[in-house]
Amino acid sequence: MVLDISLPPVGLATVALESCLYGIYLVLTVTALWLTFGQNAGSGRRGTPTYSSPIFVGALMLLITITGHWILTVDRGFLAFIYLADTLGPLGFYGDLSQTTEVVKTGFLVTTLAIGDATIIHRLWIVWGHNNYVILFPAVLLTGVTASGVGITYQFTRYKPGQNVFLSEAGRWITSDTVFTLCTNVYSTAFIAWPIWNQERAIKQYGGPSLKSVLIIIVESAALYTVWTTFFLASYLSRSNLQFIVADCWPAMTGISCMLIYARVGLSRAQKEGRFPSSLPNGPGSNPLPSFAINITRAVHTNADPDYPMESLDVEGNKGMV
Repeated sequence: MVLDISLPPVGLATVALESCLYGIYLVLTVTALWLTFGQNAGSGRRGTPTYSSPIFVGALMLLITITGHWILTVDRGFLAFIYLADTLGPLGFYGDLSQTTEVVKTGFLVTTLAIGDATIIHRLWIVWGHNNYVILFPAVLLTGVTASGVGITYQFTRYKPGQNVFLSEAGRWITSDTVFTLCTNVYSTAFIAWPIWNQERAIKQYGGPSLKSVLIIIVESAALYTVWTTFFLASYLSRSNLQFIVADCWPAMTGISCMLIYARVGLSRAQKEGRFPSSLPNGPGSNPLPSFAINITRAVHTNADPDYPMESLDVEGNKGMV
């Protein structure tokens, strides 16, 4: 049975829940950027400024789009229940998806999803030693995510009040966008975890540090995003207004899943350098996150570069920012 929820309560719930998730995301972002880039301002590998790295640029773009989405969510709450309460009313306001604030908010949403997918594809590319073939499939999916996002935003501008969003032209774009981003994350996470898991087994023969904590962090982050995306797809296909809450919280969840990795890696580095107590929780088992490069065909090495805690593993033994 479809969960029937009226749009005004959905709008209020969205403001509250998204604000909570945005707060969590903001704390993770500030922590990750400070621990990773704040201690190495302007310095980078081979003279490349850290502020021009894909990780920093991606994090900054996510901060802009997620913050913009949250601001519009709060603004729409004020419009619906205060400023336009005597004219359109909450039901009429939230039911009109062609409102400028809703269209722009949707644009921030689909842009956030595209940036999040691009980030995990970049991570996959680094782990596989800059292998372009392994990212061909997710790159095609990313193109689909971008095209679908544009289609959703455009169709919302043509939305007519009283139209059923589940039966509108935007419906097929919404489904496609969700499936594309879900496939991108499942594929990329699987192909990131696989070589790390294989190297974890191989380095045990040499007595090297465990990569289990690396694997756990990546899988946990991907699982969080995958569960939320699946939840949205299920609520949308069941034609429940619950999907509006899930969709509006999607950008914050995307940011949390991305920044969770960098915050925990940066925290692990800070613990190793003695800037935080070593007993500070760092995931399951509270084991510090190892950061090093490995070439299984020859030898096991530890990462000697203290300025890049986000360096992870690739199958060719190359170092790169994940």
